[in-house]
Amino acid sequence: MHERNLSLAAKGKAKESVQWQLGWWDLSHSLEGTKRPAQWSKSSVIYTAHESEPQVLGRHFPSAQQFYLPNPPLPYPIEADPPTVLSLCPSDDWLFAYFPGKSGEGFGCIWHKEAQLDDWQVKECWTYPVGGGIVTAAWSYPHREWVVTDEGTSMRLPTLGPLAPVGTPLLLLVTESHQLLVFTVSTQTKPQQLGRTSLLQHFTPDTEPIGKIGGDKICVKAAIGLCYQDSVILVAMRSKLLPSQGAAQALQNAVDLGLSMDLSQSQPVDSPFSHEWELWGEEPTISVCEVRIEYKPGIKPVLNRPLPPIYNPGSLVDMVFYCPPPPRSAGPSSSGSGKPDSKTSASNVRTLHLAATFFDSDDYTSLPKSEIVSYTFLAPGNPASYWVLRGEHRRQSHTKVPCFLLPSISRGGLLAGFLDAGGLLPRRKSKSKETTTGAIEVLKLPDLSTHEDWESVPILSHIQAGTIDVPVSAALSPNETLVCGISSPLLGSHQSIQILPRRVSGETSLILTGHLHEDLSRHLVAAIRARYSPSDVIHALAVPTLPTEVTVNTLDKTFTSMEADSFGLMEIWTGELLGVATEVARMRKLERGPEQDLCAARWQTAHEMSSLGACCSAFDTCREGDSYDLDAVWQLLGLTGWVIEFVEKLLKECIFVGERPDEPTTPSLGGFKGTTLDSPIFLHLVHPYSLSRLHTAMEHVKRFHDQVSKLTAKGENSHIAKDYLLDITEGSGIDLQLLGPFLAEILQESKTLNAQDLRRSLASCGPVHSLQPQIRKVINKVLTSKAIDRARLFIKPSDLSDGIARLSLSEPAAPSGTLKDKNVDVVKKSALWRNKAASVCTRCGGRSEVAVGVQTGTDKTLSRWQTWEKAWQLRCVCGGLWCSTVYS
Repeated sequence: MHERNLSLAAKGKAKESVQWQLGWWDLSHSLEGTKRPAQWSKSSVIYTAHESEPQVLGRHFPSAQQFYLPNPPLPYPIEADPPTVLSLCPSDDWLFAYFPGKSGEGFGCIWHKEAQLDDWQVKECWTYPVGGGIVTAAWSYPHREWVVTDEGTSMRLPTLGPLAPVGTPLLLLVTESHQLLVFTVSTQTKPQQLGRTSLLQHFTPDTEPIGKIGGDKICVKAAIGLCYQDSVILVAMRSKLLPSQGAAQALQNAVDLGLSMDLSQSQPVDSPFSHEWELWGEEPTISVCEVRIEYKPGIKPVLNRPLPPIYNPGSLVDMVFYCPPPPRSAGPSSSGSGKPDSKTSASNVRTLHLAATFFDSDDYTSLPKSEIVSYTFLAPGNPASYWVLRGEHRRQSHTKVPCFLLPSISRGGLLAGFLDAGGLLPRRKSKSKETTTGAIEVLKLPDLSTHEDWESVPILSHIQAGTIDVPVSAALSPNETLVCGISSPLLGSHQSIQILPRRVSGETSLILTGHLHEDLSRHLVAAIRARYSPSDVIHALAVPTLPTEVTVNTLDKTFTSMEADSFGLMEIWTGELLGVATEVARMRKLERGPEQDLCAARWQTAHEMSSLGACCSAFDTCREGDSYDLDAVWQLLGLTGWVIEFVEKLLKECIFVGERPDEPTTPSLGGFKGTTLDSPIFLHLVHPYSLSRLHTAMEHVKRFHDQVSKLTAKGENSHIAKDYLLDITEGSGIDLQLLGPFLAEILQESKTLNAQDLRRSLASCGPVHSLQPQIRKVINKVLTSKAIDRARLFIKPSDLSDGIARLSLSEPAAPSGTLKDKNVDVVKKSALWRNKAASVCTRCGGRSEVAVGVQTGTDKTLSRWQTWEKAWQLRCVCGGLWCSTVYS
C-alpha cells in the first residue's frame, strides 16, 4: 500500500520519504458487499461483527472493554460466517443480526437487553434457506428524536415510520428473494410475523424460497426508507442474476480437461450456457418498491406497489435513504410540548432522498471513477397518494473515492467520507501512529454540493507495519458528534473514532472556542432531553488540549439553554446536567496533568450532590408519616452513617480554612493545591441545589434517630440497631438538634445569590470566584456555631482506644462511603459482600448490587426499601448506566 521515494537534501544526505497509495484491494470489500457492519447505540455501545467467527461484539465507548452477545440455541449445527447485517432498535434494547451460511442456509437472531448494558438474552432465532437470506434490516418504533434549533429551542420530531397497533417495535427485513418480512417484537411473547410481501411484483408467492438460486435474481444490496408520520416505506434494491444449475454444469463440461475437445464442434444452440452467460452479474438498475403497513379490518396489513426501476450501470457500492424533518409548522409545536401545531397542513409534500455511490469497474489499473447520485422521491400530503421519482443529481469524483454515506439530522444532509488517492506517511522517528487519508464533508440534498456552513475534517487512519487501515464502513454516534470507522477484516478490523464537521468559525481562537462550545452545547441539550448517553460529546470536552474554560463554557451554555426552555421546571433536569458534569470531570481527571487533582475534587463534589439526592429519596420512600419502616432499619442505618460522615468531612474543611489566615485566591482553572475558599467541596455550602438536599437529609437523620432511640429492647436485633445508631450520632461532632436550623439559615441566604454565578458554579462543579465572600461568611458561622463539637469532630472514641499515635489532624479523612472506598456500594452506601455479584457504573465507576438482583414484583408486593432499590436498577445515582457484572 505504499512506495518509497528517495530525495537528496541540501547537504547531500539521503532523505527518505514514504508514500502510501490507495489501491483497488483497499476498496474490494465495498464492491463485494463484505463490509463489516457496525451500530452505535444510544447508550454509547459500539456493536460490530467478529472478524472471523459468527459472533457479535459490543464495546462501551470510550472504554476498551468488550463483551460478546450470547450465541443462539440452534436446533442443529450451522457453519456460518460473521454477521453481514446488524440493526439496532431506536429503543436501544433490541438487536437483530444475520449470519450467512458458509455453504448452506444461514440464520438470524434477535436479542433483548436487560438491566445491564452487556446483559443480552436471545429472544428468537430463525434459519433462512440459500437464496433467502437477509440483505438489510430496519426498525420502526414510536420514538421521537429531540433536536435543538440554532436559537437554542428544543423540539421533538414526529415519529418515523409505520407504527404497530400496541406501540411495540416493528422489525423490517429484506431478503435475497426480494421479500419484505414484517415482525412485531415484545418482551412478553416471541416475535410474531405480521406479514410479508414481494418487492418485485404486485402479488406475493404462497411459498418461501426453496433454496434453488440458479437463474434467479438475487438481491445483493438494499436500503429501507422511513418517513415521518407515514405508514408507507420505500425499499431500494440492487440485484444480480446468478447462473442456473444447468448452465453451471454446462460450463464445467466445456472445460473438462479429461475429455478430448473438438474445436470444430459448435456449442448447441439450445444450451442454457449460451443463452444465459451474457446476463449473469449485477443488473444495471435499482428496483424500488412502495410498501404500506396499515391495520384495517379485512385488509392485508402489508401492501406493495413496485415503482419504475432506476437505471445506472455503475457498480453499486452503497445506498442510504434520508428523510428531511418536516417543517416546523408541520411537526412538533414551537413550545416543545411534542404536540403538532394547529397549522399542520395535509397538503405539505413529503420528501425522501435516496443517495447511492457507484464505482466504474472497467479499469483496475488506476483509481476507480466514482460518483454519488441522489434520487428525490415526492408524495403529496394526502396519505393515500403514491410516491414518484421527481429529481436526480450527480456528484462525480476523480481525485477522491467515497467510502461511506451517513444521514445526519442535526446537519440537515449527508455525512460523506472521501479517501485520498495517496499521501505521505509519518517519518520513522515520529511518535504519531496515524496519518490523514481523506476528509469528511457535509453534503446538501438534493444537489450533493458541499455545505458551506460546515467545516471539512480529516480522516485519520491507523498505521501498522507500513500499512494503513482505511475505513470501509462507519457508524454514527448517538448525538452525531463522532463516527466510528471500521477497517477491512483482512487488516484486523480496527475501530477508529473520527470527529465530525462542526460549524464554520472565524480564524481567531476566541471565535473558534465560542463556536465549539455553542455547537457541543446543542448536542448536550438534545442528549439530555432524549436521555441518551452523552459520552460522545463528553469525549470532545475531555480532550487534554482543550482549555478548562472552554469545557466550563460549554456546560454553562447547556445549563442556560435548558433553563430558558424548561418552563420553570429546571429542577427536574438539574440532576441530569449534574451527571454530565460528573462524567466530564471524571474523564478529565483520568488524564495526567496539572489539573488532575482539581478535576478529581470536582468529580467528587458532583457525585456527593447526586448521592445526597439518592439518600433523601430512600428516606422518603421508607417514610410512614413521622416514622420510618423499620423493616429497612439496617439499610437506613447505612445511609445515616454516610450522611453524618459526609457532614463531618465538610465541617472539618471549614475549620481548616477558617483557622488559617486569609490568602489571596484565584479561580481554580489551573493547578489545585490544598483546600482554599475556591475548593470544589465548598459548593455544598453556597449552592441551593446541594444545600437543600443536605438540609433534607439531616432532617431525615434527626427524625430517624429520634424514632430508633425511643425503641424498647424487645429483641437482640433492635437492641443492636439502637446501639449502632447511638454510636454513630453521639460519637460524631454534630448536634442534630441544632444543625438543622443552621443549615436552613444558610440555605435561605444562598437563594439570594446571583443566579448566573450559581449556574456557572454548578457547571464547573466548584464555586466561582465571586462566591468567595459568601463562603467566608458561612465558614465564620461554622466556627462559632454551637452545633459543632470540635473535640468529637476530630477525635473519635475509637482513636482514643487505639492510641493517640494514630491520630492525624493534618487533613480530614474521606468518608467511608465515598468512591475512594471501592468496597462500598455506590447506591446503598453499605459494604459490598465479598464474592457477591455487583455491577459497575459506566459514568462514575462505582459498584453496586442493585442492578444484579432485579426486582420483578409490583410496588404492592415489594417492600418500601425494595421499591427504592428498583428505581436504581437501570441507572446509578449519577445517572450512569450499569454494565459488566464483577465480583467484589
